[in-house]
Amino acid sequence: MPAHSLPQPSAPESSGKPAEPPGDAPPSDPDAVAAKPAREGTLFHLLIDRGWEAGPAYTADQRIRTMTSEIAATGLQPVLAELRQMRESIAGFATKAELHEELRQMRESMATKVDLEQLETNLRREMAERDVRLIKWVFGALLAQAALVVGLVTLLK
Repeated sequence: MPAHSLPQPSAPESSGKPAEPPGDAPPSDPDAVAAKPAREGTLFHLLIDRGWEAGPAYTADQRIRTMTSEIAATGLQPVLAELRQMRESIAGFATKAELHEELRQMRESMATKVDLEQLETNLRREMAERDVRLIKWVFGALLAQAALVVGLVTLLK
């Protein structure tokens, strides 16, 4: 564990795993991107600077990372469950492509202004034809009624 004396300026002894290379080292290829973030291993280097040996510093760094991951995992479980529930609830919604297809079908089935004008013209023509037929029937019925009245009057005289 930590030494209670002041840190030694000399390099620490290696008692286990070797120290990680510093994150500030430039990559060998100038176009390459560093695989590790700049702050990785910060705790390890801090413990080494405080006088810890490399093995215990590495172990402490790894344990703290594991504990942090476990704590974060337990806190994330309710969030992940809620996200799964939200994903399942939106599974039944229509996709953008389905909405576009439905809109296209609706546009095809909708009547245009020309269609409505033709429908109105046809309707007016049919109504005029029915009026003519109705008038013919009314005059025919009046003539039949008049003939019946004349026939009854002549019969009763």
